[in-house]
Amino acid sequence: MSVQKEETIKIVKPLVTYMERAKGWHVENIHGSQFQEGLPDLYAMHPKYSPKWIECKVIRNGNISFTPAQKRKFPIFVANNVPTWVIAGYDLRDSLELHRAYQSLFKEPNLGYFLNPITRKLWLQ
Repeated sequence: MSVQKEETIKIVKPLVTYMERAKGWHVENIHGSQFQEGLPDLYAMHPKYSPKWIECKVIRNGNISFTPAQKRKFPIFVANNVPTWVIAGYDLRDSLELHRAYQSLFKEPNLGYFLNPITRKLWLQ
């Protein structure tokens, strides 16, 4: 199974379904193309909460990885104070893991921590 398909099945789809059906968000799945490469997976909007850029990652061997385009673009997001959240998990089809992931969207944006290999390990523990 491709990495992108695995992320969609285990992380993106359960998160989007939960946010839209249970929590009233409108979530746009950002489809990457040669003109959009390196952007986060999702853009979420809610009438009560601030909009959120969300990058979804499956944890493998205790770590996550970024594409070369994300390694170029994500530091630009951080440098320009674009609030971006990384949702990293093993499988958000598990309700406890899904709830933990959703709650992390109400903490400070964490993309900067995930870009740094040292702080990424701390966040993934």
